[in-house]
Amino acid sequence: MSAILRTAVLCAIVTGAASPALAAKKPPVVIVPARVIADPAARICMPRSTSPLIAKDKSLPETICETVAAWAAHGVTIRAK
Repeated sequence: MSAILRTAVLCAIVTGAASPALAAKKPPVVIVPARVIADPAARICMPRSTSPLIAKDKSLPETICETVAAWAAHGVTIRAK
């Protein structure tokens, strides 16, 4: 096997193995009934582990009740069914 071909194969193997590690994590998406988010002031309660931004903050309560806008600020997308 030529040196160029060996390098190409090695590069393909290394790139293929590293791809999952380099892939960005998708933000969490929560789907709720449309009537739940019809009122912008409505609060939706979920575990703090739902948000990757606040999951490790142990000073917060286990269950957090926030508006759709506040959850969006925490990195959680809420969509209607």
